[in-house]
Amino acid sequence: MATPSREREFSFAPRVRVEWLIAGTRVVLALGGLLAAIVDPLDLPVQAFVLYVLAWYLTYSLAMLALVWAPIRFAPGWAFAGHLFDFVAFSLLVAATRGAVGPFFLCFLFLLVCGALRWQVKGTLWTAAATIASYAGISLYASNVLLASGFELRTFLIRTVYLTVVTVTLAILSAHQYRFQREIGQIAAWPRHVGRDSRVVVSEILSQVSTLLETPRILLVWDEDTRGNLKLAWLNGGEIEWSEVSKTDYDPLVLPSLEGKSFQATDASLDRGLVVVHSPRGFLRRDCRPINENLRARFEMRAVHSWSIDGELAQGRMFAVNKVKLGIDDLVVGELVAGQVAARLDSTLMLGRLREAAALEERVRVAGDLHDSLLQAQAGAALQLLAARRLLDRRPEAARKGLEEVQNLLERGELEMRSFIRGLRPESSLRSKTSNEDLADRLDTLRQRVQRQWPLTVNVHLNGATDRVPTGLRDDVYHLAQEAIINAARHAGASVVSLDLSATSSSVRLEVVDDGRGFPFHGTFDLQALNRMKAGPLTLKERVGRLDGGLTLYSTSAGSVVIMKLPIANSPN
Repeated sequence: MATPSREREFSFAPRVRVEWLIAGTRVVLALGGLLAAIVDPLDLPVQAFVLYVLAWYLTYSLAMLALVWAPIRFAPGWAFAGHLFDFVAFSLLVAATRGAVGPFFLCFLFLLVCGALRWQVKGTLWTAAATIASYAGISLYASNVLLASGFELRTFLIRTVYLTVVTVTLAILSAHQYRFQREIGQIAAWPRHVGRDSRVVVSEILSQVSTLLETPRILLVWDEDTRGNLKLAWLNGGEIEWSEVSKTDYDPLVLPSLEGKSFQATDASLDRGLVVVHSPRGFLRRDCRPINENLRARFEMRAVHSWSIDGELAQGRMFAVNKVKLGIDDLVVGELVAGQVAARLDSTLMLGRLREAAALEERVRVAGDLHDSLLQAQAGAALQLLAARRLLDRRPEAARKGLEEVQNLLERGELEMRSFIRGLRPESSLRSKTSNEDLADRLDTLRQRVQRQWPLTVNVHLNGATDRVPTGLRDDVYHLAQEAIINAARHAGASVVSLDLSATSSSVRLEVVDDGRGFPFHGTFDLQALNRMKAGPLTLKERVGRLDGGLTLYSTSAGSVVIMKLPIANSPN
């Protein structure tokens, strides 16, 4: 909910704008008074006094306009001091010009408008009381004490009635303006943060809507998934309750002709009750039972406002139940509120889906890393064990060396697995995910291991690029090279595999060439084409795609070339 200070900030028009309007109108009023005094002169002594007062008032008006021309910080009591000065000046002018029938009576109307602009209803009423008292006192003093001629009781009464009527009119307008600005202010102060807990968010929504629409009972019904369920949350007497039901229980929520529209019903229990519908054509009248009877009976709805919730993800309706005062203008304000509700629900649901997508992407990454480290090591160990088993009877010494190689291979796999598990821990996010082992050493170890496991030659050309590969990208570069080389050894029947690594300030490039039999398909393909075909090296495609990189594959019957390019800008340093 918005804090009281936040609401007060939006309760009134900006001070500078109000004071600028008053100051500009004051200048026009002073100039008009001077012109009237010159065109229609009064008796000589009075004329001189009036011109003197108006001249000083014009000077004061111009000075005030100059002060508020640019935004300033108003001192405490600024508005009251200016208001009091205007009141005294106008009282002097009215007292000097025949009191009740003087021409400067209209200045009091300006004073009433100023009170309404500055302090709304209270300002209007207090200014009116002071103005009427001053006007009556001046008129009676001029008539009974000074025995001034020209006093007319009828004119005095008519002008007093004018002041009263203008006061009431301005008070009504001020009250309307105050409510309008309060509602707009509360909508502007609508919470912007995106919450992770949907229940917390919905609770905030219900409390905010209840305050803004001035109704203690709010019901929110929405659909946020494809499981066929509706979620219900309602505020009743300050308590928030929750429920989840099947869509078929309340299908449809409202009459099909009212879907997507706002409406108000004086008694939703009647078959032909009065319903006012807000549509693009304006307000229309319908005689019907607008709400699903099961829903209406459950929440005992009679007088009700309802608005459609049309979000990208959240769809449903909002109901203000049994509100004491039904107003058609509440439909318009409620539509603005419903838009905010839909946006807030959409943001929360989108955050949840993004978190699920991020978790899925992380699972894919972990699966790829396990495939490239643990599974590859296990596959290599299995091949070594198979070879050692065949040599055990005929060449025991060679078998022993093979078993030692398997032991070394498993130990290296264990070290890589431990490093990988450490990288999954939350505290590791602030540290490098790459092991302290140099990338060049890791690639050389890979070369030696592959040559021992398969009858082929592996050539590695680093071109001094390993030092230019960002720390956060080295694990990925290693796993890409490992997967591409082992794929060529295991599936292509290659006798020679070459790895060429290069790096610039913006990208890292890996090129793996083999002389095997190529892929089952021949030609040149990029990553998008391979994905459309659902063909090519899956693990390489997934890792390159996750890194926003590019992959190009050349496949012939005499071998294949895999080129992978990774952007450095997207990788952690």
